[in-house]
Amino acid sequence: MERKDFIEKVGLSAASVLIFGCMQGCSKSDSPATTQPPSNNNNPPTSKIDFTINITNNPYTSLNAAGGFYVDRTTNIIIARTLTNEYIAVSSICTHQQVTVDFQASNNRFYCSAHGSVFGTTGAVLNGPAASALKQYKTALSGNSLRIFE
Repeated sequence: MERKDFIEKVGLSAASVLIFGCMQGCSKSDSPATTQPPSNNNNPPTSKIDFTINITNNPYTSLNAAGGFYVDRTTNIIIARTLTNEYIAVSSICTHQQVTVDFQASNNRFYCSAHGSVFGTTGAVLNGPAASALKQYKTALSGNSLRIFE
């Protein structure tokens, strides 16, 4: 085989591999559209949040008691039941340095243990270093079904 023929065949092989890779990236996905935000919080969700949970089923049973809360790691939402039995939901990721916040029922607030940021039940910043609020979601209880939505 001559050098020219070898280079031509190698070039065609490389081009085939690149074209195949490009075609794979352009193919349709078999997975359904998601209603959850991506795990990277620097990008906005591709669609609105709207899901329902049964608070009598694990892992949501902590919401049966006033003061209980649950962090949904797939949607990055913290759902809490206040001491006055109101259900609230906000982003579970602190806007300061993306640490997961907790709900402190006795103080009726969300707290980031990493740097001490404090957020009210609406997600508003009460004490920094966080400078921006947590995203708030709506909730609606119907029987044992709790809907969290935008």
